Amino acid sequence: MLIFKSIKTFVFILLVFSTLLAIAGIRGFYRLAPSIEHINSHNTHSLYVAEKMMSAFAVKKDIQQFETALEQGRLNITESGEADAIANIEAEYKNAFLDNKQSQNVVIDNIINLTKINRLAMQQEAVKAKNISSAAAWLITFLTIFTWFIGFGILNTLQKHLFSPVNEIINVLDDYKKGNKLRRCPRLAPNKIFQSIFNNMNEILDK
Repeated sequence: MLIFKSIKTFVFILLVFSTLLAIAGIRGFYRLAPSIEHINSHNTHSLYVAEKMMSAFAVKKDIQQFETALEQGRLNITESGEADAIANIEAEYKNAFLDNKQSQNVVIDNIINLTKINRLAMQQEAVKAKNISSAAAWLITFLTIFTWFIGFGILNTLQKHLFSPVNEIINVLDDYKKGNKLRRCPRLAPNKIFQSIFNNMNEILDK
């Protein structure tokens, strides 16, 4: 039947579209890397600042470069614990450059602590994003499968309760026109509406 083919085609297109939408959504979630990189830019900058401070202090012995890096670090505090580390460095770095061993140890320990804080934050953010992406991908997959089940359920329901009985009526009438006067609609229909139609048609054909 033409109407059945039309609706079937429409439902099939709907299912294909939902599948393509799901694929696009999954790809979108797995393309979170640029966003993660953007989120972690502060952490990356903090690592760069820590490296500059360590270089200026331990290698170049350049207090001006150290202070420039320290100021950059102060303006880029984003993680818990960074402010304390920066404060400890600020309190001890001048004495550290004067070869105070205790101050040097404090500065070095806190620079190392800055790198640990930011590396840990980046790792946690990456794991979090991965978990979100995985959960979202599974959710979209589940919804897609569910959509297919709904689509096939709709097709089966339409086939049973609409298209099959209509097709039966058409076949009975066609056979009647071709000379088969004994062909009748089934006694049992899938629903009350078609049961009434079947009964009325059979009564008319019997007359």
